[in-house]
Order: sequence, then C-alpha cells, then structure tokens
Amino acid sequence: MSEAIPELREFDEEQRHLLGPVMLPSRFDLHGDGFTLREVEHSCHFYNKNHFGSCDINHALDVDCVRIIESYILPKKLTINGQKLPIGTWMAVLEVDKTNVGDVIWEMLHNDELTGFSQEGPMFENKIIKE
Repeated sequence: MSEAIPELREFDEEQRHLLGPVMLPSRFDLHGDGFTLREVEHSCHFYNKNHFGSCDINHALDVDCVRIIESYILPKKLTINGQKLPIGTWMAVLEVDKTNVGDVIWEMLHNDELTGFSQEGPMFENKIIKE
C-alpha cells in the first residue's frame, strides 16, 4: 500500500495564494482512494476544461471570494517544505480575496480548520457514466 498524501501547503501572504497538491498518483487520500498517473491527469484536465476557477468549502458551500487560479500536472519532481512530490502530481494555486469572508477563510486555512484541496465527486461520476 502506498503512503498517505502528505499534508503540505505553501502560503504566499502578500498575494493571499495557497499552493498545494490536489491528487498524487499511486498514493492514497484520507478516504482510502488512490489513482493512477493517467487518472490524475484525466481528473486535472477534466476540471480545467469544465470547472476551472470554481471553489467550495467541504463540497457544500460555494464561495466567490476564493478561486483556483492555477491547476496543472507536475512535469518533474518538486519539494515543498521538505516533502517530495512525484511527477504527475496535480497541483493547484488558490487565491483568497481580502474581504470579510475571505479573511475568515484565510484564517481557517492557517489554523488547519480547512486543510487542503479535494477533487469534486461529479468529475469521477461523469467519467464513469461516459465510459
């Protein structure tokens, strides 16, 4: 069994950006789901084509003060805060507005009340239905 997805994030305080992995190939998330390199690439590309920019909190609350501004597959290994990410990792950069709600979300990210990125379930349902 592969190791768990590392909890790693990189904050840019000035721009209010958060960089982190969405999915790692051949690794398992907190729900026990693991994906091949091809599945990770497909998921990233599907998101970029159909949902790019949209954000929600815990798949329940859509927010307009937070958005994904970058979403891509790592072409080579990368190390963030001493943690190594493999080729094929789906990375994203989140931008949080400087508004009252944005300030609360930014603080929740810093306090680990919101801990990371999660792919939306419908992207996988759509893939399964179409195949």
